[in-house]
Amino acid sequence: MKIGQAYKILDNINSDDYTVEEKALAIRMVLDMETHNGVSKAVLLRVLNWLWNEHYELI
Repeated sequence: MKIGQAYKILDNINSDDYTVEEKALAIRMVLDMETHNGVSKAVLLRVLNWLWNEHYELI
């Protein structure tokens, strides 16, 4: 996966067009970058929300 595709996946993290594995790989690629200037706060918050919903259920 190229970084442009990773950005596209993160920007559409709630889309069913991508598998959980593709989303995880995209997140890992962005986490491994030296800087994160190209990722907006809105995208980061959507990704955090997606991760939360994937792994936690509020009581």
